[in-house]
Amino acid sequence: MGKGVFYNRYLNCYYISVASLLLIFFSACRSTKHLAPDQYLLWQNKLSLKSDKVMPNKGEIKDNLDRIIIQKPNNNYLGIMPFKVPMKLWRYNRRYNKLSSRPDSLLPKSVERPTIFDSTTMPRTVQNMKTYLFNQGYFYATITDTVIFKGKKAHTSYKVNAGYNYLINNIIYKIDDSGISKIVTNNENATFLKKGKEFAYSMLEEERSRITNLVANQGYRRFNLENISFKLDTMDKSVFKVVGSPFENVVNFVAQNKSNKKKTLDIIILIRKTEDTLTYNKYRISKVNVYPDYKGSGSISNFGMVTKRINGVDFYYNKYYVNAKVLQEHIFLNPGELYSKRNEDKTTTKLGELGIFQYIKVQFRENRKTRDSLECNIFLNRTKKHDFSTNYEISNGTTYALGNSVSLNYRNKNFLKGANLLSIGINGGLESFYNDDIAEDVYRRFRILTRYYGVNASLDFPKFLAPIASSLFTGTNLPHTIIGGGENVIDRVNYFRLVNSSANFAYSWQQSDTKTWGLTPAFVNNIRLPFTTDSFDNLLDSNEYLANSYKQTFIHGENISFKYDKSSKKNGASHTYVRLAFEEAGGILNTINILGDALNSIYKLEFAQYTKFDFDLRHYLSLNHSSLALRFYGGFGIPSGNSPTLPYIKQYFAGGPYSLRGWRIRTLGPGSYLNPEKRQLNQIDRTGDIKLEMNSEYRFPIAPLFAGAIKMNGAFFADAGNIWLASKTEAYPGGEFAFNKLEQDIAVDVGVGTRLDIASFLTFRVDMAMPIKKPYVMTKSGWVVKDIDFSNPTWRTDNLILNISIGYPF
Repeated sequence: MGKGVFYNRYLNCYYISVASLLLIFFSACRSTKHLAPDQYLLWQNKLSLKSDKVMPNKGEIKDNLDRIIIQKPNNNYLGIMPFKVPMKLWRYNRRYNKLSSRPDSLLPKSVERPTIFDSTTMPRTVQNMKTYLFNQGYFYATITDTVIFKGKKAHTSYKVNAGYNYLINNIIYKIDDSGISKIVTNNENATFLKKGKEFAYSMLEEERSRITNLVANQGYRRFNLENISFKLDTMDKSVFKVVGSPFENVVNFVAQNKSNKKKTLDIIILIRKTEDTLTYNKYRISKVNVYPDYKGSGSISNFGMVTKRINGVDFYYNKYYVNAKVLQEHIFLNPGELYSKRNEDKTTTKLGELGIFQYIKVQFRENRKTRDSLECNIFLNRTKKHDFSTNYEISNGTTYALGNSVSLNYRNKNFLKGANLLSIGINGGLESFYNDDIAEDVYRRFRILTRYYGVNASLDFPKFLAPIASSLFTGTNLPHTIIGGGENVIDRVNYFRLVNSSANFAYSWQQSDTKTWGLTPAFVNNIRLPFTTDSFDNLLDSNEYLANSYKQTFIHGENISFKYDKSSKKNGASHTYVRLAFEEAGGILNTINILGDALNSIYKLEFAQYTKFDFDLRHYLSLNHSSLALRFYGGFGIPSGNSPTLPYIKQYFAGGPYSLRGWRIRTLGPGSYLNPEKRQLNQIDRTGDIKLEMNSEYRFPIAPLFAGAIKMNGAFFADAGNIWLASKTEAYPGGEFAFNKLEQDIAVDVGVGTRLDIASFLTFRVDMAMPIKKPYVMTKSGWVVKDIDFSNPTWRTDNLILNISIGYPF
């Protein structure tokens, strides 16, 4: 079975799939067959939004307005209106006689009754939209709703003109307690209510939470949201009244004449004592008790408990299994200090980060006589100390290459009773290539391309280990110290065996919920090639760049990284991800030249010198029933001193299921260089010193499978980028980076993919891509769109790339 035959079979499957979809599509036209004469199927809700002024968050407001629409059409699993196929409704109509008499609670999840158009929902939708816009500060919104009937289908339309919203003018505080007044006014610069900012009711809730937390962190434990209210003061005092619920103002709102100039309002913040007479009492912590192995009330009443006291905090153990000093460093509630809600939350978070507790509970007991002190009890339930796990993965970057790997991992979560995390991992895998010409049996056409295996270990200390004072960091962002090492082997069967011995000393700390830092003051890699084939040696003799890339090298350096990730805060909404990293190697050894010479003479090694910067910028845009994912990432390395190139393990590559999917892994570049072995799978990797890559994916749902246990999603994607060399070399003509060559050197591919999300645990991904711009084609700047010919077996063999992998590409 040749490559052309394989692709012909694939194309036949493709045609069958398309025909099936068309059959479903035309079947959907019969989705109204069971409706009564006076009934109409709600087929589409159309929403348009405009305003008198620029709306910075127009997309978000439009999405929220769409969610407010009360009546929704039946689910559309192709996600794109021209191909609307309500598959659940289609399944329901096929089994109508059996399912129509069942109550909704007994219907299978794979079916859905037709959404019968209800005209009474449209006025309610309009009112809800006006209320929402009012709470966003758009007080003069107008909404026109219409419905058009096409046959037995109803198409609704909502045309929204948001008008304009108010600007914040003055902020006025009215507080009936001098102590709280001082706290609030001293921190008013942190307010969410900024003068000149467009007003929205959500800002009042943010400000209410900010003031509540601010006061609660100063000992006022009973102070809560109910102590704060707002009054909005406009030119027409009858427009607003005290805000109990934002929705009450809609009823009392009297429209004013519009003007081109935006109106302003004053916000009065009222802080008053409620029925709780202890609201303004300040509390101090009198005692802190910690029970590290709590199993219920009976476990803290046993005689013979081990007790420890550290910095005034008392620890009570049934069994002394973890160092009390370690726990005390992660507790921010101390005797004699004012109660702080922030410190209570920090204590729960930091103890949880140790990873040795199943649950954490912080309780306070109030002194009923003085009403100004608290006894704090912290109950900790220990989790299992040892953890074993195995992972097996199958991946494929092309139609012919198959990879599989297995890893065995062991974790000791409380090594040496210090909540230290000891991790040991053993991994191994194979990569194979496929060749039609080497055997008749399809299974024997696979040949091993690469073997890789290794062992790695790390020890994570929940403390700052360094000769300098830890006072440089606050208690909440105290770094973890990580010491690691490993031995890994890459065996390219027909070329070489590379051994990488590594060790590192690193710190990791979280600046905030969204910002994380990593610092490695020292790392080393000792790269050796104990075995090379004659053909590989000949290749190195004729290629200076490869000879420098694969030479035995000693790397000593340091790096720092920063990550900003707001995904956990957004719960699927639009968010941004940023990762930046800088690495330097060889500087210290070069500065201490004598040591460098000693290493070279003793170990017969050359040390690498380079600087390297990596970046990864992503934005995930949440759309209506779909999403758009964008990424711009890459890096550049600058070899220096003894190193004409970056070491092999530090170089960049392009192509494959997590990169440019229109090329096989490590077969693209550098630059416009044309690889003479492009038709050979068993070839040496194409690597570079510089990488730029851009990716975009439009992701949408297709259909749920097996009662929703598996969700089938689809994607249209485009990738662009390449790798380059830092300097010109005769071995790779056109491979060097130059700004005036970027238009030619950028490769572009497009494709379509399917993702199977299995129980929100595992994502199986299949992507089919094809190049539409090849940097090594020197005509038309490399664009080859006009050459696309799906009917040509040779074209399909050379251009259609199938990627099978686990997880999303980014």
